[in-house]
Amino acid sequence: MEHDNPEVITAAEDILTRRYGGTQKLLDATRLTGSGFAEVYRARVATNPFLQHRSVVVKQSPRTGDVLEDSAFLREVVAYQFTTSLSEEVRPGPFLLGYDTKQRLIIISDSGDGDTLETLLAAAGDEDRVQILRTLGSALGRMHAGTAGREADFDALLARMMRSRESQRQVQGLRERLLMHRIRLGLSMVEESGIAIPPEVAQATEKMHTRLLNGSHRAFTPFDLSPDNIIYAGRTEFLDYEWAGFRDATFDVGFVVGGFPNYVATRQISDDEAQAFLDAWVHEVETIWPAVRHEDTLHDLVSGALLGWALSSVSILNVTDLDELGVAGEALTEDVSAAGADLDTVVSPGESLEILGDVLRPRSEGPFTKDEILVRRDLYETFDALARYCALGRAPSCPVMSEWACSVAQRLK
Repeated sequence: MEHDNPEVITAAEDILTRRYGGTQKLLDATRLTGSGFAEVYRARVATNPFLQHRSVVVKQSPRTGDVLEDSAFLREVVAYQFTTSLSEEVRPGPFLLGYDTKQRLIIISDSGDGDTLETLLAAAGDEDRVQILRTLGSALGRMHAGTAGREADFDALLARMMRSRESQRQVQGLRERLLMHRIRLGLSMVEESGIAIPPEVAQATEKMHTRLLNGSHRAFTPFDLSPDNIIYAGRTEFLDYEWAGFRDATFDVGFVVGGFPNYVATRQISDDEAQAFLDAWVHEVETIWPAVRHEDTLHDLVSGALLGWALSSVSILNVTDLDELGVAGEALTEDVSAAGADLDTVVSPGESLEILGDVLRPRSEGPFTKDEILVRRDLYETFDALARYCALGRAPSCPVMSEWACSVAQRLK
């Protein structure tokens, strides 16, 4: 459909003109869907000698009043600044053409009309799905291998962006630590639901806190690898950098092996598909991280990441009264307060979840609404993937973690 907000396109033309010279004109702009609060348009670039692109994507992120949501724009700009500096072989997605922080507007290259990973996995047969996951593993590994060791470059760009935005420093710090908080909170929610936490699970959870902040396998990641944010258009491209940054790369791996937590797919990732994905990823990163060549080491890293995603998913999707549970924790409360954010929004974002009850409650305490059934299915798939993957490990803790994950999955089935 034709764009209904010409001011956005006009502003983009001005930004491109200031940066590239000439008189930049964007034609035939159409609104793209599925971008949350942001307004996103694809537009054709009028032929000119200054900008050699046939089309661009223009994204404007309006202020919502939510500090975490509003801070995403600045991080996205920094992420595109960083990835644009990478070589073509390493760059994980579109590159930055221009931006304006006051207008909260960003212009990036157009990835085209390729199929999303969501579409490909839904339509593919068994053999094709294995190949699709193998291709994803290679692409993810190339991004990780090509950006490992460059965290200082990203941090310098982020610090420069925050230089005149002191209030944003605390918000960005909260975003960096949020997964760690959600993992701890999710563990407390599972325990409060009546499912005991074995010492092996508690210890694995504590190890993740160090890995998230100071792990030895750090690389750039968009950190939102949902199948609708990955596009195949001649090459694999990762979209949506609102949560991008440097983190332990094995959490990306665990996200895929876990069947894309917080995203209900038509089919779970099978053990064969997960292995093909893992093999392809290891092939790309084993030179810079030799430890992943060792089966037991890799299993420990991925199972820990899987556990983290399972627990964080609980805290995101299980809407319940934090004050009543008393599990928010002093560290999380202080972090949220310092950033000027709202605790309930930080833990369980999304108005659509407000209609849910405690989704961890036993089946005997049903019935469940359609939305609760959908959430329980998503959590079931993640804990089931954790149980299956842990069962493949040889460490003494693996059978315990597998049995525990299975017990959570059975609660949700």
